[in-house]
Amino acid sequence: MLDIPALGPTGPYRTWKRTTVPDASGIPALELASVPGLVVSHWIDQMRGSAPLPVAEIPDVLRKAADVFEGGTVLGGDLRAHERRVSALTGTPITVVRECDELITATLRDVGRAPSSARPTGCTPVGTAVSDAPSAGAVWRRTGDVFAVHAAGNSPGVHAMWLDALAFGYRIVVRPSTRDPFTPYRLVTALRQAGVPPTQLVVAPCDHATAGLVIERSDRALVYGGQNVVDMYRGRGDIRLQGPGRSKLVVTADADRNAGLGLACTGALYHAGTACTATTGVLVERDPAGFAGELAAALREVAPARPLDDGALLPCMPKADADRLVAAVLDRAKDAVVHLAPVAEPVGGEGSSATVTPAVVELASPRDPLLSYELPFPCVWIAPFERGAMDVLDGSLVLSLHTEDMGLVAEAAALTAVSNVYRSRPTSWTHPDVPHDGFLGEFLMRAKGLAFDD
Repeated sequence: MLDIPALGPTGPYRTWKRTTVPDASGIPALELASVPGLVVSHWIDQMRGSAPLPVAEIPDVLRKAADVFEGGTVLGGDLRAHERRVSALTGTPITVVRECDELITATLRDVGRAPSSARPTGCTPVGTAVSDAPSAGAVWRRTGDVFAVHAAGNSPGVHAMWLDALAFGYRIVVRPSTRDPFTPYRLVTALRQAGVPPTQLVVAPCDHATAGLVIERSDRALVYGGQNVVDMYRGRGDIRLQGPGRSKLVVTADADRNAGLGLACTGALYHAGTACTATTGVLVERDPAGFAGELAAALREVAPARPLDDGALLPCMPKADADRLVAAVLDRAKDAVVHLAPVAEPVGGEGSSATVTPAVVELASPRDPLLSYELPFPCVWIAPFERGAMDVLDGSLVLSLHTEDMGLVAEAAALTAVSNVYRSRPTSWTHPDVPHDGFLGEFLMRAKGLAFDD
């Protein structure tokens, strides 16, 4: 088994207490350090007292880090070996892992885009010296010094989301998910080799109690988790929550139905159904039962495969976990119409692993709470769309409307708890200029007024 240390302010840090992490078949695959609270608290003190990289140097450093991430050797393996390890450990299809790694390197090479987009037009750019600021105006400044990242393990791509914080001058504590410690380890190693000081960026695997301490000791925190985590930290202005996405697609009667089926299928299968932007609910204005049947027929063609197969589209996990997910869906859908029942399909090999095949369930009402029941595999809940009940769409991370009615799109854009609104695009669609749940800079920075006596 691999032995993965923490990465502290002075280098690799091996702990007496370690966590054994199994792969997607349930076989122990690695030993991961578990940093005690007193140690990580001391690290945060050290980081808080250190100076960040000069802003002018950061773009070159991050571009070098992209080269190291792509071409370097970390934990004895190149990028291709890293991707195979991540896929085998997490059960994520290897094509998804590759796509996420490409996102990470693209973000490193273009990290200035999001900070520039997020900056209010009335503020000077990040790093502008006070002496160079207007005699009366505003500068953009950090709201703190230390930023904690409580990472998720559902997708390696989440580690592209916190890189902006380096461009803002934050010192960052990454608490990796035990499900995927490989990606943050490779990324932080690349950043350090490219010139980011170890006192500015650490990887601190730890238990849940210590993770809570890290969040409390930091000035700002990005926290991924399920509904229980959202409930725990709800209302905290110093914490940016990334909980369930509950992303939805609306297909109206005036839109091309076949194109709508394509959008639903693409969104459902995005990142094996594990991403927060994968489609969870589909609301159909005309013949939702027929739409559910057609979607079920399309998704029934998705074949189970091992995660290392290039054709894999579904997540892989220990057979017992797959059985629990299948049972959870069928139990909740007992009063609904199941057009495509999920199956825990064994994929062979050593251990006991399985993929969970897609599910399509038709609900009688758009107000059924199952419409937002998000699961870590392609599971789609279909309900009728009622134009007078737009409030049921609120709370969706992404809301895509396949419609010719721009007035309806405008109504959707006015929903206060919807982060992204698309027209006739999959809920999984991305673009470098379109923020994911807002710009991180909105959370990490603030406009600070300056005026000088002439």
